[in-house]
Amino acid sequence: MSQPGKETEASRKLAADEEAARQRFEKAVTELREGAYRFASRARTESQIVVEELIDPEGECVATIAEVEGDAGALALGMPLELIQFDTWLFGQIGDKEELDLQDKSHWEVWFEFGSWIGETLRRRHGGHWLMMGDDPHTWRIGFSKIFLEIAPFVFAEQLIRMGSGALRRMVTEVEKIREQHAAQQERDNGRDVDRFLSQHYVRMHTVPLGQWMSLDFSRIAHLWNEAPVKELIEALKEAAPRLGGQNQQIVVRVVEALGKANQDKPVNEQTRDRGLFEAVAQIIGMRRATAPIAIDILERVIVPALHVGTPEAFPPLDEDDLGKLRKGVELFAFYVDVVPHKFQADDEGFLGSIPHEDLSTPYADRNVLEIGKGDWVVVNPRHFIPMLAEYDPKKMLDKYDEFVKYVREQPDAPRRRDDGRHLAEVAASALVDLKNCVGVAAQNKDALVFRLLPPPG
Repeated sequence: MSQPGKETEASRKLAADEEAARQRFEKAVTELREGAYRFASRARTESQIVVEELIDPEGECVATIAEVEGDAGALALGMPLELIQFDTWLFGQIGDKEELDLQDKSHWEVWFEFGSWIGETLRRRHGGHWLMMGDDPHTWRIGFSKIFLEIAPFVFAEQLIRMGSGALRRMVTEVEKIREQHAAQQERDNGRDVDRFLSQHYVRMHTVPLGQWMSLDFSRIAHLWNEAPVKELIEALKEAAPRLGGQNQQIVVRVVEALGKANQDKPVNEQTRDRGLFEAVAQIIGMRRATAPIAIDILERVIVPALHVGTPEAFPPLDEDDLGKLRKGVELFAFYVDVVPHKFQADDEGFLGSIPHEDLSTPYADRNVLEIGKGDWVVVNPRHFIPMLAEYDPKKMLDKYDEFVKYVREQPDAPRRRDDGRHLAEVAASALVDLKNCVGVAAQNKDALVFRLLPPPG
């Protein structure tokens, strides 16, 4: 039986929370705009520099940096006076202290105003959305509307101030790169400004789990984990460490430290069932190839179905239900993989709506029931993908999609729609090339093809 009182109370709380969030957002946006204005005004008053002119693509500063890019000596000699003046003024704001101290109120204000100016200037110039996931401006981001690109203006502002000499040159260079990306997209759009991306697209980046495929040398992993003494495993980890790059060395150090507490003459499998440790070891010593992580809903709803569609010879007639989806605004590439019949049969009840359960197995010795949503890895037999990927050609897939868009436009009862699915089609094409390479490595080396779910980026 329903409880109207409680439902009303819950509804009121939800409405109050939404209103509070709206007010916080509006307050933050006001502070951003005021901060950007104060920064530009102070720079103009105190250093006689119009900051916007430093990033003007037609101005002397951008032109000079472009002419001598890559030649440090020439760049130092050719640095525009305005940039030197601005450099001197900005770093003079931290006073007698040697570096930025965000616990110092005056330093915090300089940093906040500079970050606000960077973010607001780029948002106004190109169009975009402020994304505020918390109270700390370090976490605030701009997501552009015409290209899929997210930046963190306050993180960038802090990096520049801490960088010292050459920082403002880097600022001008990075801002110009963003402008060039927008110019290239405008050229692809035949001179039009097309807003493709909403704030929801960027929010998904931080809320939707990611899926990733890996090719792992499980025979070697099994030997070192289950049979070899711990001291041999540690040597293998140290040997593998250099190829992981400097940014991952601390991970190796922590794994080695954990293994150092075990009995060095017995296999680690006899001493622990720590899955996190097993997975870290597996990636360090057994990883041959991995795909770029991609949003799990896009993977399951679009990318895997696109592989099953293959290269269609013809398109099906569109019925009233199909036209209804078009009128509701379904993205055109998602519509394409939904209505075009599959050349390769998918197991709708299987993993990712595609893979039969008999092609799945567990990489863990201690259990058979997998909890993929909680981070468990699942081993997939490559045979499921090999026939589909053998004939996969990204250019043919994109060409067929373009033909489908024309086909839809030729339907007399179809609503007039711009092609809002080309970006998604390109993402799918790239992801399938990535998967093809990973499956190829797994099949060639008789590796385990492993799928894992990753948490959303922070």
